[in-house]
Amino acid sequence: MVLLLGAAMIMCVLLGLIVPIDANHNPDLVLTDWAISLGITLAVGVGFRLGGAWLAKKKTGSSTMRRREAMALVGIGWVVCSLIAAVPYVFCNLGLDYSSAIFEAVSGLTTTGATIFDELEGLPKTILLWRSVTQWVGGMGILAMFVVVLSGSGVSGKTLIGAESSLSNSDLSSIRQTMRQLWVLYFSLTVVGGLGLYLMGLSPFQAVNHILTTISTGGFGTQSDSIMGDHFTTLVKSWMILFMIIGGLSFPIYLALIKRQTKEIRVRYEEVWWYLGLLFIVCVTMSILAHIGSFEESIINVVFNVVSVSTSTGYASSDYELWGDMGIGVMLVLMIIGGCSGSTAGGLKVGRIVLWFRCVRTGLKQSFRPRAILPVKLNGRAVEASSIAQLLLVISLFGFFGITGSILFRILEHQHSPLGTLSLIISLLGNTGPAFGEMGPTEAWFDLSAPSKFLCSGLMILGRLEYTAVLILFSRSLWKRY
Repeated sequence: MVLLLGAAMIMCVLLGLIVPIDANHNPDLVLTDWAISLGITLAVGVGFRLGGAWLAKKKTGSSTMRRREAMALVGIGWVVCSLIAAVPYVFCNLGLDYSSAIFEAVSGLTTTGATIFDELEGLPKTILLWRSVTQWVGGMGILAMFVVVLSGSGVSGKTLIGAESSLSNSDLSSIRQTMRQLWVLYFSLTVVGGLGLYLMGLSPFQAVNHILTTISTGGFGTQSDSIMGDHFTTLVKSWMILFMIIGGLSFPIYLALIKRQTKEIRVRYEEVWWYLGLLFIVCVTMSILAHIGSFEESIINVVFNVVSVSTSTGYASSDYELWGDMGIGVMLVLMIIGGCSGSTAGGLKVGRIVLWFRCVRTGLKQSFRPRAILPVKLNGRAVEASSIAQLLLVISLFGFFGITGSILFRILEHQHSPLGTLSLIISLLGNTGPAFGEMGPTEAWFDLSAPSKFLCSGLMILGRLEYTAVLILFSRSLWKRY
């Protein structure tokens, strides 16, 4: 995994050499600093590889990765990769302490999109590209790439991908082949989207950066005012809306579309239709409110901001904090719900919300019909008890860390408002990025203290891995020999 990040660094430097930059940005490549960063990354990766080979020779038992070893790899791997992704921010002479570097790296890999930089235009060209590349890699998943490169078959491969991407086991019958197809699709969509942005008037540098962070629903941009500049025309915003929605939908549905599996699309991907329906209703409602004067906003900005928040992208085409209490409430709900399972979006996922409502409805029915057998169905199938238990676990942990995270953040940053604190924690756990109040869409987070940045980084990783893969690292039974 570390070596794959090294490959991503090489990709970033090559993009810096190839892609021409516009006049508004810093053209520095800082190649010497990148050589140091890449050297450290390769040294760590090769060290792990050689150490693993040496330990493998001493081991007498089976070399097959079992389920709990795979689960441990998910949590440890993401922490290690976050530390490695922070190395360029430390060595490229940006004046950052390591807490700020880790925050920016974690925000990139988890596709959260919150940033500690207040003046993006002055950053070296390759650093802006690195921010975008980390989001593009993290959107589909580091472990997903790991499975494609290595065998990743059987229980361990399904465990790795399931813990990172919210894909159900039913989608993973041939894990390596599926992930290879998804990565090809992901790359192809990136190329098409980037060409579209370029033909619509963005510079090559802006087009590359913005498509990398749009398809990954990440939200790292190249401008301090997000995409509020005049060069982001209505056509450009419409194109970005399309690709944010593409990133927010379940990626296996595209493979089903390619294979023309019409019946499977209609039945198996029920949450996709719920999600598109939710987007339509919210966009129409907020557009009507803007039209009748509850707040003043163009329709394209309303739709863009709604889609951006619901897909956890985090771009802002206007300051949606001015939409009033109802607008803020709606956006908070969208942050919590997020996109579809198996997408690059964050949040609790639409499928879980739909399943939770159906569990509640079934529970109410069984309160007056206790002997009735009432299966809970999703995607045309009865949901297993283990899946319902996992659903309740994730929702419970979201609530737990939402409360405890808010309390800890208020202790560390007592000057922040209750709305700013609550929306920030929801944004971190949902990997959305911008929040409200003093943590709003036009603000950078550079003034947070070091402990607060470490807290935020931990919450971002918890939300990205949906809690379990991180929390089990603190279970003693996980580390017992067997």
